[in-house]
Amino acid sequence: MKLFDSFREGLRSISVNKLRSSLTMLGVIIGVAAVIAMVAVGNGASERVQQTVLSLGSNLITVSPQAQTQDTLRGAGVQSQSLTLDDMNGLAAQLGTSIAAIEAEQQAGRWQLTANGTNWSSQVTGATADYPIVRDWELASGTFFDESQISTNALVAVLGSITATNLFGENDPVGQTVQLRQAFGGQGGQTRARILSFKVIGVFAPKGSTFGFSRDDQVIVPTTTAQRVLTGRTASVNNIVIKAASSEAMTQTTGDVREILLARHNIEDPANADFQVQNQNDTLAALGSVTATFTILLASIGGISLLVGGIGIMNIMLVSVHERTREIGIRKAVGARRRDILSQFLIEAVTLTGTGGLLGIALGWAITKVVERVQSNLVLLITTATVVIAVGVSVAIGIVFGLYPAMRAARLHPIEALRYE
Repeated sequence: MKLFDSFREGLRSISVNKLRSSLTMLGVIIGVAAVIAMVAVGNGASERVQQTVLSLGSNLITVSPQAQTQDTLRGAGVQSQSLTLDDMNGLAAQLGTSIAAIEAEQQAGRWQLTANGTNWSSQVTGATADYPIVRDWELASGTFFDESQISTNALVAVLGSITATNLFGENDPVGQTVQLRQAFGGQGGQTRARILSFKVIGVFAPKGSTFGFSRDDQVIVPTTTAQRVLTGRTASVNNIVIKAASSEAMTQTTGDVREILLARHNIEDPANADFQVQNQNDTLAALGSVTATFTILLASIGGISLLVGGIGIMNIMLVSVHERTREIGIRKAVGARRRDILSQFLIEAVTLTGTGGLLGIALGWAITKVVERVQSNLVLLITTATVVIAVGVSVAIGIVFGLYPAMRAARLHPIEALRYE
Protein backbone atom coordinates (compact mmCIF):
# COMPACT_ATOMS: atom_id res chain seq x y z
CA MET A 1 0.00 0.00 0.00
CA LYS A 2 1.36 3.38 -0.99
CA LEU A 3 1.81 6.17 1.56
CA PHE A 4 -0.84 8.25 -0.18
CA ASP A 5 -3.34 5.40 0.08
CA SER A 6 -2.54 4.98 3.77
CA PHE A 7 -3.04 8.69 4.32
CA ARG A 8 -6.35 8.62 2.46
CA GLU A 9 -7.59 5.63 4.44
CA GLY A 10 -6.55 7.32 7.67
CA LEU A 11 -8.52 10.47 6.84
CA ARG A 12 -11.52 8.34 5.83
CA SER A 13 -11.46 6.55 9.17
CA ILE A 14 -11.26 9.84 11.04
CA SER A 15 -14.11 11.37 9.04
CA VAL A 16 -16.37 8.37 9.68
CA ASN A 17 -16.25 9.07 13.44
CA LYS A 18 -16.33 12.87 13.41
CA LEU A 19 -17.56 13.39 16.97
CA ARG A 20 -15.11 10.91 18.46
CA SER A 21 -12.23 12.36 16.45
CA SER A 22 -13.16 15.91 17.47
CA LEU A 23 -13.30 15.00 21.16
CA THR A 24 -9.97 13.21 20.82
CA MET A 25 -8.36 16.26 19.22
CA LEU A 26 -9.80 18.50 21.93
CA GLY A 27 -7.21 17.33 24.44
CA VAL A 28 -4.39 18.16 22.01
CA ILE A 29 -5.99 21.50 21.10
CA ILE A 30 -6.23 22.55 24.73
CA GLY A 31 -2.71 21.29 25.45
CA VAL A 32 -1.09 23.18 22.56
CA ALA A 33 -3.09 26.33 23.34
CA ALA A 34 -2.04 26.10 26.99
CA VAL A 35 1.64 25.69 26.05
CA ILE A 36 1.56 28.65 23.66
CA ALA A 37 -0.32 30.91 26.09
CA MET A 38 1.87 29.95 29.06
CA VAL A 39 5.13 30.35 27.17
CA ALA A 40 3.86 33.66 25.78
CA VAL A 41 3.47 34.88 29.37
CA GLY A 42 7.01 33.75 30.22
CA ASN A 43 8.50 35.28 27.06
CA GLY A 44 6.62 38.50 27.72
CA ALA A 45 7.93 38.64 31.27
CA SER A 46 11.48 38.09 30.01
CA GLU A 47 11.08 40.81 27.39
CA ARG A 48 9.63 43.24 29.94
CA VAL A 49 12.51 42.62 32.36
CA GLN A 50 15.08 43.15 29.60
CA GLN A 51 13.39 46.36 28.45
CA THR A 52 13.23 47.59 32.04
CA VAL A 53 16.94 47.01 32.65
CA LEU A 54 17.92 48.55 29.31
CA SER A 55 15.72 51.58 29.99
CA LEU A 56 18.37 52.60 32.52
CA GLY A 57 20.83 52.76 29.62
CA SER A 58 22.72 50.21 27.55
CA ASN A 59 26.17 48.67 28.14
CA LEU A 60 26.32 50.06 31.67
CA ILE A 61 28.90 49.34 34.35
CA THR A 62 27.88 50.64 37.78
CA VAL A 63 30.33 51.31 40.59
CA SER A 64 28.81 51.69 44.05
CA PRO A 65 30.23 51.76 47.61
CA GLN A 66 30.75 48.41 49.30
CA ALA A 67 29.37 47.67 52.77
CA GLN A 68 32.05 48.05 55.42
CA THR A 69 33.39 45.25 57.62
CA GLN A 70 31.88 45.20 61.12
CA ASP A 71 33.05 42.98 63.98
CA THR A 72 35.14 40.93 61.48
CA LEU A 73 31.97 40.31 59.43
CA ARG A 74 32.71 41.41 55.89
CA GLY A 75 29.86 43.36 54.29
CA ALA A 76 27.87 43.56 57.55
CA GLY A 77 28.39 47.25 58.24
CA VAL A 78 27.03 50.43 56.70
CA GLN A 79 27.84 51.55 53.16
CA SER A 80 31.26 53.13 52.87
CA GLN A 81 31.62 56.65 51.51
CA SER A 82 34.49 55.72 49.24
CA LEU A 83 33.53 57.06 45.80
CA THR A 84 34.23 60.64 44.82
CA LEU A 85 34.07 62.92 41.80
CA ASP A 86 37.87 62.57 41.62
CA ASP A 87 37.37 58.82 41.12
CA MET A 88 35.04 59.56 38.21
CA ASN A 89 37.51 62.01 36.67
CA GLY A 90 40.37 59.55 37.19
CA LEU A 91 38.43 56.76 35.48
CA ALA A 92 37.53 59.07 32.60
CA ALA A 93 41.18 60.05 32.14
CA GLN A 94 42.59 56.52 32.28
CA LEU A 95 39.85 54.76 30.30
CA GLY A 96 39.85 57.48 27.64
CA THR A 97 38.28 56.51 24.33
CA SER A 98 37.71 52.90 25.40
CA ILE A 99 34.38 54.02 26.92
CA ALA A 100 31.47 55.98 25.46
CA ALA A 101 30.70 58.15 28.51
CA ILE A 102 30.87 58.29 32.31
CA GLU A 103 28.85 60.08 34.98
CA ALA A 104 28.47 60.24 38.78
CA GLU A 105 25.26 60.53 40.78
CA GLN A 106 24.37 61.84 44.22
CA GLN A 107 20.95 61.16 45.72
CA ALA A 108 19.46 64.19 47.48
CA GLY A 109 16.21 62.62 48.74
CA ARG A 110 12.63 63.76 48.20
CA TRP A 111 11.80 67.46 48.17
CA GLN A 112 8.56 69.37 48.02
CA LEU A 113 8.42 71.33 44.77
CA THR A 114 6.33 74.45 44.16
CA ALA A 115 5.79 76.42 40.96
CA ASN A 116 2.94 78.49 39.51
CA GLY A 117 0.91 78.05 42.67
CA THR A 118 1.06 74.24 42.52
CA ASN A 119 3.16 71.80 44.51
CA TRP A 120 4.50 68.30 43.98
CA SER A 121 6.82 65.92 45.83
CA SER A 122 9.63 64.40 43.80
CA GLN A 123 13.01 62.69 44.05
CA VAL A 124 16.03 64.95 43.49
CA THR A 125 19.21 63.46 42.04
CA GLY A 126 22.55 65.08 41.35
CA ALA A 127 24.30 64.10 38.12
CA THR A 128 27.23 65.12 35.96
CA ALA A 129 27.20 66.39 32.37
CA ASP A 130 27.22 62.99 30.59
CA TYR A 131 24.07 61.77 32.38
CA PRO A 132 21.81 61.90 29.26
CA ILE A 133 24.41 60.00 27.18
CA VAL A 134 24.98 57.29 29.78
CA ARG A 135 21.26 56.84 30.45
CA ASP A 136 20.24 57.04 26.76
CA TRP A 137 17.78 59.76 27.69
CA GLU A 138 16.82 62.49 25.27
CA LEU A 139 15.46 65.89 26.22
CA ALA A 140 12.00 66.88 25.03
CA SER A 141 12.88 70.57 25.39
CA GLY A 142 15.68 72.79 26.65
CA THR A 143 19.23 71.64 27.38
CA PHE A 144 21.17 69.73 30.01
CA PHE A 145 23.62 71.50 32.30
CA ASP A 146 27.30 71.68 31.29
CA GLU A 147 30.65 71.54 33.09
CA SER A 148 30.65 75.26 33.85
CA GLN A 149 27.32 74.97 35.71
CA ILE A 150 28.61 71.94 37.58
CA SER A 151 31.81 73.68 38.65
CA THR A 152 29.87 76.70 39.97
CA ASN A 153 27.23 74.70 41.88
CA ALA A 154 24.56 76.34 39.72
CA LEU A 155 20.94 76.21 40.91
CA VAL A 156 19.60 74.74 37.67
CA ALA A 157 17.38 71.71 37.16
CA VAL A 158 16.14 69.34 34.47
CA LEU A 159 12.68 67.89 35.13
CA GLY A 160 11.17 64.52 34.33
CA SER A 161 8.05 64.63 32.17
CA ILE A 162 5.65 63.71 35.00
CA THR A 163 7.18 66.26 37.35
CA ALA A 164 6.98 68.95 34.67
CA THR A 165 3.33 68.16 33.90
CA ASN A 166 2.28 68.21 37.55
CA LEU A 167 4.00 71.56 38.17
CA PHE A 168 3.40 73.43 34.93
CA GLY A 169 0.61 71.56 33.13
CA GLU A 170 0.74 72.18 29.38
CA ASN A 171 3.02 75.22 29.74
CA ASP A 172 6.71 75.01 28.80
CA PRO A 173 8.74 74.79 32.05
CA VAL A 174 12.02 75.85 30.41
CA GLY A 175 13.08 79.21 31.80
CA GLN A 176 10.64 78.98 34.71
CA THR A 177 11.59 78.83 38.38
CA VAL A 178 10.78 75.96 40.72
CA GLN A 179 11.25 76.08 44.48
CA LEU A 180 12.61 73.12 46.42
CA ARG A 181 11.34 73.01 50.00
CA GLN A 182 12.38 70.69 52.80
CA ALA A 183 11.17 70.91 56.40
CA PHE A 184 13.43 70.26 59.38
CA GLY A 185 13.14 70.60 63.14
CA GLY A 186 14.07 73.87 64.79
CA GLN A 187 14.57 74.92 68.39
CA GLY A 188 11.67 74.51 70.79
CA GLY A 189 10.01 71.87 68.62
CA GLN A 190 9.29 74.38 65.86
CA THR A 191 9.48 73.20 62.26
CA ARG A 192 11.42 75.28 59.77
CA ALA A 193 11.49 75.05 56.02
CA ARG A 194 14.48 75.34 53.76
CA ILE A 195 13.56 76.98 50.44
CA LEU A 196 15.80 77.06 47.36
CA SER A 197 14.93 78.42 43.92
CA PHE A 198 16.11 76.53 40.84
CA LYS A 199 15.86 77.58 37.22
CA VAL A 200 14.43 74.92 34.91
CA ILE A 201 16.69 74.57 31.86
CA GLY A 202 15.31 71.36 30.35
CA VAL A 203 12.66 68.62 30.39
CA PHE A 204 13.36 64.95 29.69
CA ALA A 205 11.34 62.91 27.22
CA PRO A 206 9.08 60.26 28.83
CA LYS A 207 11.08 57.24 29.97
CA GLY A 208 8.67 55.04 31.94
CA SER A 209 9.15 53.07 35.15
CA THR A 210 12.02 50.87 36.25
CA PHE A 211 11.15 48.17 38.80
CA GLY A 212 8.37 50.29 40.25
CA PHE A 213 10.32 53.57 40.26
CA SER A 214 9.08 56.21 37.83
CA ARG A 215 12.02 57.62 35.90
CA ASP A 216 9.81 60.50 34.76
CA ASP A 217 9.03 61.72 38.28
CA GLN A 218 12.35 63.22 39.37
CA VAL A 219 14.48 66.32 39.26
CA ILE A 220 18.08 66.22 38.04
CA VAL A 221 20.50 68.88 39.32
CA PRO A 222 24.31 69.19 39.07
CA THR A 223 26.14 66.74 41.32
CA THR A 224 28.08 69.50 43.03
CA THR A 225 24.84 71.33 43.77
CA ALA A 226 23.38 68.18 45.31
CA GLN A 227 26.53 67.75 47.39
CA ARG A 228 27.21 71.28 48.60
CA VAL A 229 23.78 72.90 48.58
CA LEU A 230 21.21 70.15 49.14
CA THR A 231 22.87 67.41 51.22
CA GLY A 232 26.15 68.71 52.62
CA ARG A 233 27.82 65.42 51.67
CA THR A 234 30.67 67.01 49.75
CA ALA A 235 33.18 64.16 49.99
CA SER A 236 31.37 61.37 48.15
CA VAL A 237 28.93 60.30 45.47
CA ASN A 238 26.43 57.42 45.57
CA ASN A 239 27.59 55.73 42.39
CA ILE A 240 29.60 56.10 39.21
CA VAL A 241 28.10 54.80 35.97
CA ILE A 242 30.22 54.00 32.91
CA LYS A 243 28.80 53.40 29.43
CA ALA A 244 31.04 50.88 27.68
CA ALA A 245 31.88 51.32 24.01
CA SER A 246 30.01 48.09 23.15
CA SER A 247 28.44 45.05 24.74
CA GLU A 248 31.47 42.97 23.78
CA ALA A 249 33.83 45.37 25.57
CA MET A 250 31.94 45.29 28.87
CA THR A 251 33.92 42.44 30.44
CA GLN A 252 37.26 44.06 29.63
CA THR A 253 36.06 47.50 30.75
CA THR A 254 34.70 46.06 34.00
CA GLY A 255 38.10 44.58 34.79
CA ASP A 256 39.85 47.85 33.92
CA VAL A 257 37.51 49.85 36.17
CA ARG A 258 38.15 47.50 39.08
CA GLU A 259 41.94 47.64 38.64
CA ILE A 260 41.99 51.44 38.37
CA LEU A 261 39.90 51.95 41.51
CA LEU A 262 41.90 49.41 43.51
CA ALA A 263 45.04 51.36 42.64
CA ARG A 264 43.41 54.73 43.43
CA HIS A 265 42.16 53.50 46.81
CA ASN A 266 45.49 51.80 47.63
CA ILE A 267 43.87 48.38 48.08
CA GLU A 268 46.09 45.36 47.41
CA ASP A 269 43.58 42.59 48.13
CA PRO A 270 40.48 42.83 45.86
CA ALA A 271 38.51 41.01 48.57
CA ASN A 272 38.91 44.09 50.78
CA ALA A 273 37.63 46.53 48.15
CA ASP A 274 35.45 49.35 49.49
CA PHE A 275 33.46 49.40 46.26
CA GLN A 276 31.64 46.96 44.01
CA VAL A 277 31.44 46.90 40.22
CA GLN A 278 28.29 45.56 38.57
CA ASN A 279 28.12 44.64 34.90
CA GLN A 280 24.75 45.11 33.17
CA ASN A 281 25.30 41.97 31.11
CA ASP A 282 25.64 39.96 34.32
CA THR A 283 22.43 41.49 35.64
CA LEU A 284 20.59 40.65 32.43
CA ALA A 285 21.96 37.10 32.49
CA ALA A 286 20.84 36.57 36.10
CA LEU A 287 17.37 37.95 35.46
CA GLY A 288 17.19 36.00 32.20
CA SER A 289 17.94 32.79 34.11
CA VAL A 290 15.09 33.52 36.52
CA THR A 291 12.59 34.29 33.76
CA ALA A 292 13.73 31.24 31.77
CA THR A 293 13.00 29.02 34.78
CA PHE A 294 9.63 30.70 35.10
CA THR A 295 8.91 30.07 31.40
CA ILE A 296 9.91 26.40 31.67
CA LEU A 297 7.60 26.00 34.66
CA LEU A 298 4.69 27.51 32.75
CA ALA A 299 5.46 25.39 29.68
CA SER A 300 5.52 22.27 31.86
CA ILE A 301 2.03 23.06 33.13
CA GLY A 302 0.81 23.27 29.55
CA GLY A 303 2.81 20.14 28.70
CA ILE A 304 0.75 18.16 31.22
CA SER A 305 -2.34 18.99 29.17
CA LEU A 306 -0.57 17.71 26.05
CA LEU A 307 0.37 14.52 27.88
CA VAL A 308 -3.26 13.96 28.86
CA GLY A 309 -4.23 14.57 25.23
CA GLY A 310 -1.69 11.97 24.12
CA ILE A 311 -3.16 9.40 26.48
CA GLY A 312 -6.54 10.16 24.96
CA ILE A 313 -5.10 9.54 21.49
CA MET A 314 -3.73 6.16 22.57
CA ASN A 315 -7.04 5.19 24.14
CA ILE A 316 -9.05 6.04 21.02
CA MET A 317 -6.55 4.30 18.71
CA LEU A 318 -6.75 1.13 20.80
CA VAL A 319 -10.53 1.27 20.55
CA SER A 320 -10.20 1.81 16.79
CA VAL A 321 -7.93 -1.24 16.46
CA HIS A 322 -10.41 -3.30 18.44
CA GLU A 323 -13.35 -2.18 16.30
CA ARG A 324 -11.53 -2.76 13.00
CA THR A 325 -9.96 -6.10 13.75
CA ARG A 326 -11.95 -7.87 10.99
CA GLU A 327 -11.06 -5.09 8.52
CA ILE A 328 -7.36 -5.56 9.33
CA GLY A 329 -7.72 -9.31 8.71
CA ILE A 330 -9.28 -8.72 5.32
CA ARG A 331 -6.53 -6.26 4.34
CA LYS A 332 -3.85 -8.75 5.32
CA ALA A 333 -5.63 -11.55 3.50
CA VAL A 334 -5.57 -9.61 0.22
CA GLY A 335 -1.86 -8.79 0.53
CA ALA A 336 -1.44 -5.84 2.92
CA ARG A 337 1.90 -6.02 4.67
CA ARG A 338 2.57 -5.36 8.34
CA ARG A 339 4.18 -1.98 7.60
CA ASP A 340 1.10 -0.94 5.58
CA ILE A 341 -1.17 -1.53 8.59
CA LEU A 342 1.38 0.14 10.87
CA SER A 343 1.66 3.25 8.69
CA GLN A 344 -2.11 3.55 8.32
CA PHE A 345 -2.76 3.70 12.06
CA LEU A 346 0.26 5.93 12.67
CA ILE A 347 -1.00 8.35 10.03
CA GLU A 348 -4.38 8.46 11.75
CA ALA A 349 -2.77 9.29 15.09
CA VAL A 350 -0.44 11.92 13.61
CA THR A 351 -3.29 13.48 11.63
CA LEU A 352 -5.36 13.81 14.80
CA THR A 353 -2.54 15.41 16.78
CA GLY A 354 -1.28 17.53 13.87
CA THR A 355 -4.74 18.95 13.18
CA GLY A 356 -5.23 19.46 16.91
CA GLY A 357 -1.88 21.25 17.06
CA LEU A 358 -2.82 23.71 14.30
CA LEU A 359 -6.18 24.43 15.92
CA GLY A 360 -4.38 24.78 19.26
CA ILE A 361 -2.12 27.47 17.77
CA ALA A 362 -5.18 29.44 16.69
CA LEU A 363 -6.78 29.05 20.12
CA GLY A 364 -3.55 30.01 21.92
CA TRP A 365 -3.16 33.11 19.77
CA ALA A 366 -6.80 34.07 20.45
CA ILE A 367 -6.27 33.63 24.21
CA THR A 368 -3.24 35.95 24.19
CA LYS A 369 -5.15 38.62 22.26
CA VAL A 370 -8.07 38.49 24.70
CA VAL A 371 -5.71 38.70 27.70
CA GLU A 372 -3.87 41.65 26.14
CA ARG A 373 -7.17 43.49 25.73
CA VAL A 374 -8.22 42.78 29.32
CA GLN A 375 -4.75 43.46 30.80
CA SER A 376 -3.18 46.10 28.57
CA ASN A 377 -0.09 46.38 30.80
CA LEU A 378 0.70 42.66 30.42
CA VAL A 379 3.19 41.73 27.70
CA LEU A 380 2.51 38.42 25.89
CA LEU A 381 5.02 37.34 23.27
CA ILE A 382 4.43 34.43 20.87
CA THR A 383 7.61 33.44 19.05
CA THR A 384 8.06 31.30 15.95
CA ALA A 385 10.12 28.84 17.97
CA THR A 386 7.26 28.39 20.44
CA VAL A 387 4.79 27.62 17.64
CA VAL A 388 7.15 25.18 15.90
CA ILE A 389 7.98 23.37 19.16
CA ALA A 390 4.29 23.15 20.18
CA VAL A 391 3.26 21.63 16.84
CA GLY A 392 6.33 19.39 16.74
CA VAL A 393 5.62 18.08 20.24
CA SER A 394 1.96 17.44 19.36
CA VAL A 395 2.98 15.43 16.26
CA ALA A 396 5.62 13.57 18.28
CA ILE A 397 2.95 12.72 20.84
CA GLY A 398 0.83 11.32 18.01
CA ILE A 399 3.72 9.09 16.93
CA VAL A 400 4.65 7.98 20.45
CA PHE A 401 1.14 7.32 21.72
CA GLY A 402 -0.08 5.98 18.37
CA LEU A 403 2.84 3.58 17.90
CA TYR A 404 1.65 0.90 20.33
CA PRO A 405 -1.91 0.69 18.93
CA ALA A 406 -0.46 0.67 15.37
CA MET A 407 1.99 -2.12 16.24
CA ARG A 408 -0.78 -4.08 17.88
CA ALA A 409 -2.88 -3.77 14.73
CA ALA A 410 0.07 -4.74 12.50
CA ARG A 411 0.81 -7.88 14.56
CA LEU A 412 -2.69 -9.30 14.26
CA HIS A 413 -2.75 -12.69 12.53
CA PRO A 414 -5.02 -12.55 9.48
CA ILE A 415 -6.87 -15.81 10.27
CA GLU A 416 -7.56 -14.78 13.89
CA ALA A 417 -8.61 -11.33 12.71
CA LEU A 418 -11.04 -12.81 10.15
CA ARG A 419 -12.60 -15.01 12.86
CA TYR A 420 -13.18 -11.96 15.10
CA GLU A 421 -16.86 -11.04 15.48
